[in-house]
Amino acid sequence: MNYKRILLFMLTVAMLIGQGRRGDRMMTWDESLNLTTEQMQQITTLRESMQPAMQEIRQTTRSLEQELRLLNNSENPDAGRIAELEAAIEANGTAMDALMGAHRDQIRSLLTPDQQLIYDQHEFGPREGRRGPRGSRGDDNMGGRRGSRSGRPGR
Repeated sequence: MNYKRILLFMLTVAMLIGQGRRGDRMMTWDESLNLTTEQMQQITTLRESMQPAMQEIRQTTRSLEQELRLLNNSENPDAGRIAELEAAIEANGTAMDALMGAHRDQIRSLLTPDQQLIYDQHEFGPREGRRGPRGSRGDDNMGGRRGSRSGRPGR
């Protein structure tokens, strides 16, 4: 009898978990901003034009981080080279942040004034002055970033 109750309880929990949080999902661009087809096409074009530069920065950063990890794990790490790698990783992070900021500004420029208000208030708007997923872990770790000594995330 208890076995059946436990099984029924477990099935009920599994069904509830399986349904997910459908009511809490984030709104998509077209739902929240009511974008026109032309705006969506322009945003897609902007995103596609930004992707190669972002991918290059990410790949370079991964290579630098791998070299830094190897160097840090070596018996006689070269402090000068470590400093160079950390500076290069930080510079890549700054370049990526600038690229993403410019991308957000380009998208914002495609929007009507009413859409811009919504854009600025939501997750996909400007990052300054608000805490997002990367900044929610505490300010003592450079906005929640973890990884190398430079504060950039380990990718």
